[in-house]
Amino acid sequence: MTIARPFSGKNDRSSITGSTPAQNLLEAKIFANAFNLIPEIGAVSLHKLLNHFGTWYQAWIGKQSDYATAGLTAKTINQIIAKKPKINPELQFAELTRRQIEVVLLTEPDYPKLLKEIHAAPPLLYIRGQKAVLNKPAVAVVGTRKMSNYGLQATEELVLGLVQNGLTIVSGLAYGVDAQALNTAVRNSGQAIAVLASDLDNASISPRANFNLSQKILENGALVSENPLGMAVQKENFPIRNRILSGLGLGTLVIEADAQSGSLITANFALEQNREVFAVPGSIFSPVSRGTNQLIKQGAKLVNSAYDILEELNLDAATISQPDLLEVNSEEAQLLKHLNREGVHINDLIKTVSLPAAAVSANLTLLEMKGRVKNLGAGLYVKIR
Repeated sequence: MTIARPFSGKNDRSSITGSTPAQNLLEAKIFANAFNLIPEIGAVSLHKLLNHFGTWYQAWIGKQSDYATAGLTAKTINQIIAKKPKINPELQFAELTRRQIEVVLLTEPDYPKLLKEIHAAPPLLYIRGQKAVLNKPAVAVVGTRKMSNYGLQATEELVLGLVQNGLTIVSGLAYGVDAQALNTAVRNSGQAIAVLASDLDNASISPRANFNLSQKILENGALVSENPLGMAVQKENFPIRNRILSGLGLGTLVIEADAQSGSLITANFALEQNREVFAVPGSIFSPVSRGTNQLIKQGAKLVNSAYDILEELNLDAATISQPDLLEVNSEEAQLLKHLNREGVHINDLIKTVSLPAAAVSANLTLLEMKGRVKNLGAGLYVKIR
């Protein structure tokens, strides 16, 4: 197949007789991507096209009557007929290659095996990073954008335990729990997959505050989307994206979610896909715990530690361990007694303990170096261990 020659739109098959499997696969990716550039064609319609025509090329050169026979709606057919002449399949595919974005088809061995099992699995995925991570055991971790200190601590501790046991972390790139889960995985030398609701071009990655995180993920993990180049973030894409989040994992862990959270959509997808749903319990007075507490009432597995998840998934908890605790002096021990997992302001500590302000500050720094406390910023400290 001569990739450099723009496709003419005629029925002059672009691959030659006796073409190799690699050429046929490349042709399939070119024309699958071309169809995906028509926004009105969703995953269900793409499946109908491939099932009817047998190859993406034959579908591309199909006629209006053929598309009707394939089961597409009149509205979708009209959009195909109107937009097909404006698309150059080969040049559009070259743009993906230029941006180091790979296409993986549902029929390829590299396509995530778990994702193949879900309803309306994306017929093609766009991937940047390490393809092999797509078929590693994974857990989706999702939650509120308005994460509390409790949610922060739960996310870090649970994700660390999962990563220590070789599980890949799957999440979105949103503020809050999603970004914290991915960042914790990366920071602890784990593998992470960020599923985007936009295309994978650097300019489209959102929110921009998490752009650097996305680049760190690429080193050992992957960015994934079903959206072609030119698809910026749109609100309606997030619920559709969420089925991929849950579809890539053995289960979905929800850490803090209000009653209307999009994380609950992901949890519902997980249930429909016959995957496990896990939830972290929270205060009955916290708005961001209403969703997770409701999930537990409905049968989600209550999670107190990463071990609960591993046990439910029948995985060996081989490496969940805590490093030996370093000894603390009497002043440090006094501070630890008054710290908790919710967070205490340094001014409140100074008022509570019988130590000068300078001593409190110095001992908190030492405790942080020993891995016993964490500074959340703005003078707030939490006890880790």
